[in-house]
Amino acid sequence: MRGLGDRLKRREMFDWLRRKKFSIYMLQEVHCSEITIPVWSAEWGYKTIFSCCTSAKGGVAILFNNNFDFQLERTYVDPNGRFIICDITTDKKCVTIATLYAPNEDDPNFFSNFFDHLNDFECDDVIIGGDFNLVLNLDVDKKGGIARTHAESVKTLKELCAKLDLVDAWRILNPDNRRYTWRRKRPEIQCRLDFFLVTQNLMCNVKSANITTGYKTDHSLIEIMIATHSNERGPSFWKLNTSLLSETDYINQIRTTIKDTQESYKNDRFVNDALMWEMTKLKIREQSLKYSTIKNAKISRYEEELEKEINNLQRSVESNNIEDEDKKDTLHALDAKN
Repeated sequence: MRGLGDRLKRREMFDWLRRKKFSIYMLQEVHCSEITIPVWSAEWGYKTIFSCCTSAKGGVAILFNNNFDFQLERTYVDPNGRFIICDITTDKKCVTIATLYAPNEDDPNFFSNFFDHLNDFECDDVIIGGDFNLVLNLDVDKKGGIARTHAESVKTLKELCAKLDLVDAWRILNPDNRRYTWRRKRPEIQCRLDFFLVTQNLMCNVKSANITTGYKTDHSLIEIMIATHSNERGPSFWKLNTSLLSETDYINQIRTTIKDTQESYKNDRFVNDALMWEMTKLKIREQSLKYSTIKNAKISRYEEELEKEINNLQRSVESNNIEDEDKKDTLHALDAKN
């Protein structure tokens, strides 16, 4: 995240995440504190777990959406703001989920400490996602720079994964692909530092694992889709999105709707004041839904086109067939899109 302290950036980020319509979001480097947590949780609007940082570059969070039913059973929050582990029950299954933000140094003790706490949790299915700040395979997960990574941390991580039967979900589904989640221009380096580790028996439920465009960050977004068997939620009560009240077009449309409704029923002797009020609210709701649908469709189309352009630019940069001058222009274009 590179920090969420700025109110405007935080609002834009939360809105962008909500539009993704995922069920669980794992964030790293949020720069949260005990003071900010209540405010940020209220702004998100649903269940949250934060681990506060002890430095300028820490802090992780797990944000839950309201589009699935779950029960939070147990939680451990790292006091240094580096990881969160929790057990949740959903669709009568217990799943341990964790997010981590590993230090940018060769620190195998960090991973040993993380897995020591993970072993205290009881679920058989485990999902770990985050910024590991290392690459598991130098041949396919890094491009440019010196061919090295945090060797001792990688060794420790692989040993611990073998004990718990954890696998790299994206690499299992994309055995030969070369994609990266972090990049630097000078010197030019690209690495896949962000990934999901899941238990081997859970892989049969993994529908997809993707690397796609991030938002106001130097890391790509990684996503994993896991099949569940819960029943679909029914329709809920409609609530007005109050942010629409700051849009002139919306206000003008609602004023016209109110006026037209009053004109339509003012001579109807069967419509008393109470019924007129209910009819007016009904028409406002209809117009609001129509306005929001059109607006969201425009935003979605714009974001899809923008993400497609960014993904194409990233693939061009990652290609071995691009000339140096073209790569320079592509990187400038990529910066502008981000």
